[in-house]
Amino acid sequence: MRDLIRQVTKGYKGIKLEGQDKGFIVLSGKEPGSRQRVVIKVPPRLLNRDPQIARRFEGLAQAIRQLNHPNIAAVQQIGEKAGLPYIVTRVLEKAQPLVARLDQPWAVDAAADVVMQVGQALDHAYRQGVVHGNLTPENILVADDGQVQVTDIGLEELAELVGGRALDAASPFLAPERRAGQPAAAPADVYSLAAILYALLAHRPPQVENGVLIPPSRFNADVPPAMDRVILKALSPDPADRYADVGAFLTALGAGQLKAQPPAAVAPARGRRCPRCGAEGQSGRFCRKCGFRLPEAEKTPPAAGRSRLDEPIQITKISVGHIEVGAGVEMQPTPIARPMMIAGGEASAGFPEPLEMPHVDPADLWAGMSDAANFAMPEPPPMPTIEWAEGAISMPEPLVFEETPLDES
Repeated sequence: MRDLIRQVTKGYKGIKLEGQDKGFIVLSGKEPGSRQRVVIKVPPRLLNRDPQIARRFEGLAQAIRQLNHPNIAAVQQIGEKAGLPYIVTRVLEKAQPLVARLDQPWAVDAAADVVMQVGQALDHAYRQGVVHGNLTPENILVADDGQVQVTDIGLEELAELVGGRALDAASPFLAPERRAGQPAAAPADVYSLAAILYALLAHRPPQVENGVLIPPSRFNADVPPAMDRVILKALSPDPADRYADVGAFLTALGAGQLKAQPPAAVAPARGRRCPRCGAEGQSGRFCRKCGFRLPEAEKTPPAAGRSRLDEPIQITKISVGHIEVGAGVEMQPTPIARPMMIAGGEASAGFPEPLEMPHVDPADLWAGMSDAANFAMPEPPPMPTIEWAEGAISMPEPLVFEETPLDES
């Protein structure tokens, strides 16, 4: 296997083993002439010697070579070396996988643009007879300028030819039938594309509550209702209930449905006409043309046939015991508090006298405590007497110098 891989990578500069991705051995390098970065993927198994498998591989390789779309990673080579198939694709410069940008805030228009570019790439691949079948945010590249490229188109079918699978059955972006092992088809790509759009808008994969798919607008209020309906249809568990292919899905995500309808423009007021010069459109107190003082504008009477009583709540009357809310001519009392009846006059004689509160003398409470014997505190110990003179260090006697007269002789 190592010798075959060396034959596949022969001629490329700086070959580096990147690891394994979805069952394929991934290597990176650069073209010898243009120094363009490339990714080389080879499966860990050889093609079967069955002539039918060989014909299927040649048909797949021919279809992948014919892919020519700005949103599809350019395939430089596809072939096999002694039964080991391989595919070499060019890397979009200054781009990163979409999975690394799922956590960032996406505007509705920006998310729809990414999905539109991916959908156009898949629609082009369908015309060449190639279905992706394993579309996830990992194989979508987004450049700094917004250009999108789809990678690994045809890789799932190539994995099946060598007896393997390239998809991750636990991915939330795969259609249910693909997780169950059914072959790739166009409705499966519709599901994956809608799940990616859901994740961009809601910052999470499709969510189900009590067996019902939650619309993305629950997590993002900017998502218009029309887009909600399109995404929910594309994420139907049954492939027959989805859009037939990505082209139909993109048509449903038309420009008129991606954005909420703008509010209707309000026609400007015509204004008044100056009685002196006849200038139209006057809205102030003086004419802007001749300076004439304009008469006061007449107030527009309310439209006939409409009364304030027609509104749901118009009259609110609060009294001591209840509140009355009126709608039109119908009145409905709604109690909010009932006053407590207090007996007075002759009726008060039937009520018993209130109980007498007991009299408590604070002196009685402390009498017992005042007679108690006081606690006897011990006498403090006597302080020791210290003779500081005895402990003092004796100082030596000062030296006495005697003056000796000098001999004059």
